[in-house]
Amino acid sequence: MKVLVLNAGSTSVKYNLYEMDTEAVLVRGVIERVGTPAAQHIARTAAGRTESAVSAGTHREAIDHILSSLTVEGGALADRSELRAVGHRVVHGGERLLQPEVITDEVKRVIAECARFAPLHNPANLSGIEAAMQALPDVQHVAVFDTAFHGELPPAAYLYGLPYELYLDKGIRRYGFHGPSHQFMAASAAEFLKTEASELKLITCHLGGGASVAAIDGGRSVDTSMGMTPLQGLVMATRAGDVDPAIATMLMRDGMSADAVEELLNKRSGLLGVSGVSQDFRDVERAAADGNNRARLAIELFVNRVKKYIGAYAAVLGGVDAIVFTGGIGENSARVRREVCSDLLFMGVSLDNERNDSAQPKANGGVIEVSAKKAPTRVLVVATDEERMIAREVVRRIAGPTAARRRVTGGSIPVGVSVRHVHLSRADSDQLFGEGYEHTVKRAVSQPGQYVCRETVDLVGPKGEIQRVAIINPLRKETQVEVARTDAITLGISAPLRESGKLQDTPGITLRGPKGTVSIARGVIMAHRHVHMNPAEAAQFGVTDGAVIRVRVEGDRETTFGDVLVRVRDDFALDMHVDTDEANAAALSNDSVAAFDGIQGS
Repeated sequence: MKVLVLNAGSTSVKYNLYEMDTEAVLVRGVIERVGTPAAQHIARTAAGRTESAVSAGTHREAIDHILSSLTVEGGALADRSELRAVGHRVVHGGERLLQPEVITDEVKRVIAECARFAPLHNPANLSGIEAAMQALPDVQHVAVFDTAFHGELPPAAYLYGLPYELYLDKGIRRYGFHGPSHQFMAASAAEFLKTEASELKLITCHLGGGASVAAIDGGRSVDTSMGMTPLQGLVMATRAGDVDPAIATMLMRDGMSADAVEELLNKRSGLLGVSGVSQDFRDVERAAADGNNRARLAIELFVNRVKKYIGAYAAVLGGVDAIVFTGGIGENSARVRREVCSDLLFMGVSLDNERNDSAQPKANGGVIEVSAKKAPTRVLVVATDEERMIAREVVRRIAGPTAARRRVTGGSIPVGVSVRHVHLSRADSDQLFGEGYEHTVKRAVSQPGQYVCRETVDLVGPKGEIQRVAIINPLRKETQVEVARTDAITLGISAPLRESGKLQDTPGITLRGPKGTVSIARGVIMAHRHVHMNPAEAAQFGVTDGAVIRVRVEGDRETTFGDVLVRVRDDFALDMHVDTDEANAAALSNDSVAAFDGIQGS
């Protein structure tokens, strides 16, 4: 399977061509200075590096040239039909695009909407997508988002201390970036440490021209330094990182325009602004070694900010198994790693200076350990490969979520883990949120037309309560609360196993919202595990609405689920729903697939 990964910037198009059966890189390259007469094409293959002048006034011309170079006689592709898919790096997907997405008009519309959060990146990403889809109309195109890996941050991590309405109305919150790099670091660390990612607490440091730190607990990002935009967090090449927001308002009162302030914070600050030397960390290091005090100060400021975030995230995680460095600075500056890790002995961090000084992860299998022997907290240096991570995500999206990890025999069914949630009636919504209140869309769910709202409610039972429970719209005729058995025990409710909508003789509960409470007399259920299908899919499996089937999950905790109800409707999309207890027992996630194992009793 050959996958092309494209990263379209405002003046460049980077590309990598992979043979995904082995994850071999066939070609990697870039066309620089797109839109100018001085456009250059630089390509690297096993045979070496080539460089040539090209005509690339637009993204379309740049991509056409890339495809032509790949399909020349003796090139990496016999023809364009060899491509199975194109993966597109997109910086911002907001709250709606949390997984790799096959690109549709709706996906493009959301990418365009998110340009308000990433005005320097999303428009260029979208231009590259449009150009590639025109050049390759018969190939699947998949968008992979920098923000997606941080899509499950808890509210305490993603909310700002601003009026909550700004989040509900405008989506103002922290999103995080460099997702493919943090994801790649976490996967590489787990493989190197010979430990399941689900068992590790990691702090990953992507230190380059753009820089960010993430706290990763059990393979999931639970906090990260960048915010609504890539400006927040660490000191970077030209970005200021964390600053007092009053600085911007003061400068504007002093006569600086909003655009000028934005340019100052994004393009004239950071290492460049403090050192006065360069935005390139290598130049700043050389100047510091030559006695330039401002360059030395810029490095100290950079290191101090990284160390502060590592300390903070150690507290968030409640301990750290490993600190992982990557990026141009993280991989290549032994000084930065040494100074960041100094004084962290209380966290179990101790470096082997000789290993640290000689670390070259690209030349040594991609991962180098630089911590001292028997140090409780490991320190790793990883040669990140964001493009490879994007290619993996593309394969996961188009060939089945676990295609790269295991083969599912039989008809495959994507798994959707159904976390506790509430379906509200109009009357109950009015009482909880105010009359006529319209809920805001956070993201779509697997079934067409349904979506998770930004708003949440609290569930209050006889013995306990569960806060911030998701609401799934559209509104229904009657309120329904779906929980797992462990949730029901926490609440002190005996919830029966029921098909959705069948609420007779079910217990009630109290719901708490920002404007009031509602006590429903019935409506709490444990949803019967089920599979949604449209009629065409049902015909392929040889089942009808209401059939009961078996579904098999392969892998480390192979399980067969019986009593799986089939629900068939024209507007359904193929998806198996299990609750969190069932998913945990079988080691399932939303990345899993299951196999149809026949009709019950047959």
